[in-house]
Amino acid sequence: MKLGCINSCWFGSKVEYFEGLKKIKEIGYDTIDIFPDFNFQSYDLKKIKDICKSINLPIITMVSAYPEMISLEEHVRRYAINSYKKLIDMGVFLEAKNLLIVLGEYIWEKNVIPPEVQWGHAVEAAKELSEYAAKCDMNILVELEPFKFSLVNDIDTMEKFLDDVNMPNCLANVDLGHLHVQGIPPSEISRLKGRIGGAHLSDNDGTVHNDWPTGRGNADIAGYLQELKNAGFDDVVSCELEFAPEPDKIVEWVSECYEETAKIMDHLDLRNSVTIPN
Repeated sequence: MKLGCINSCWFGSKVEYFEGLKKIKEIGYDTIDIFPDFNFQSYDLKKIKDICKSINLPIITMVSAYPEMISLEEHVRRYAINSYKKLIDMGVFLEAKNLLIVLGEYIWEKNVIPPEVQWGHAVEAAKELSEYAAKCDMNILVELEPFKFSLVNDIDTMEKFLDDVNMPNCLANVDLGHLHVQGIPPSEISRLKGRIGGAHLSDNDGTVHNDWPTGRGNADIAGYLQELKNAGFDDVVSCELEFAPEPDKIVEWVSECYEETAKIMDHLDLRNSVTIPN
């Protein structure tokens, strides 16, 4: 496996966007996932690509969140889908191989609007995005969210969603911190064998989605990582550390996550077993 980091870790901090790319490499991460600014022009994307190539930091996944894909309004759903397609286009230029999508949550506590209607909107959107991504040799990764009314928030709903979309390039993104919040043990990961395209990592106290560095909470990070390996996943695990409580100490926060996770991966002999093209 490789150990990556999502550059959204700098959200709310004083770390400048492009300098943040370099900082992730300086800390020691193998790869980066890009959460882009939609105000970026072509020259901004070129700058991202040039920086990452110059420091040998492969871009793996494009990341954003458009839960509007399940809106009741067709034009809002279309906006979300088209925005994700724009991210795929950016990803093609940046030579990324995945787009991460976040499906969102059922509105009104599943009252008034039948839940299956929103589920159907999500399936249709993911299928359209998967078809578009397939033409670009990219995968769609479906995030497993830790919230009560999220469409996909456990292994059962992930399996059903992937089955309903039924596209070979629509895969699960297994977030280890989210599994812990949901009380899902590491052993459950095996049910997704052959269907995992990506993984996120952060720690928490088991009750709230904290996005802490590894070791600050009580998640069984070692157990989750080992089960990922047992399930045949040998790709990139990306640290997700958004909205740190002390923005002025963000570099220490991101460094701590790297150091503690690297120790676990090295102990389990999981790291550096795959080669990511430059």
